[in-house]
Amino acid sequence: MKEDFLAVLIGNQEQARILRTLVFNEDERFTSTLLGKRAGVAAGRTELELQDLQKKGVTRHTKVSGERAKKDSSTVWTLNPSFKHLKALNVFVRKIAPMQFDEIIPALRGTGKLSTVVLSGSFMGDESRPADMLLAGDSLNERRLGKAVQTLEPIFGTEIRYAAFSTPEFRYRITVSDKLIRDTLDFPHLVLMDRSGLL
Repeated sequence: MKEDFLAVLIGNQEQARILRTLVFNEDERFTSTLLGKRAGVAAGRTELELQDLQKKGVTRHTKVSGERAKKDSSTVWTLNPSFKHLKALNVFVRKIAPMQFDEIIPALRGTGKLSTVVLSGSFMGDESRPADMLLAGDSLNERRLGKAVQTLEPIFGTEIRYAAFSTPEFRYRITVSDKLIRDTLDFPHLVLMDRSGLL
């Protein structure tokens, strides 16, 4: 795996994963268990790293009351909106994420004969987009594709919403200005692969 510059910079791989997860999911509240699972970090270590980030002013925790508290931990964690460097930190973490983009194509090998891979949504810092990744290819194996995407989620610290099409279907959707395709390509996006020459 390519060196994670964020981890190198702060000297802590687990904290880098947790921080990236929080940044890419800034509107979500996490229990330490869920956050650890999303970031690919052991639960006990996640709690320690969250406490360290809290000491630095980056994170905060709140108590949950009512029905949710009965089902899960009574404490949830988020980025601290009062942290004075939050906006700069958010931009920085997202800006250096492209260092990891070269992990995506290798992770998708074995899922079929890929022709197109486009990143959008959370990868571009825009959660309002309908998908984070568009894929097109031939003989795509949905089960393998789902597992491949799951292996990428801890790297980027977010659940990856994706849509996959056969190459002919993708070509057709572009031709008819399909809404999903338009809502991706008309906004900031990154083409990682375009063997079909459609983009």
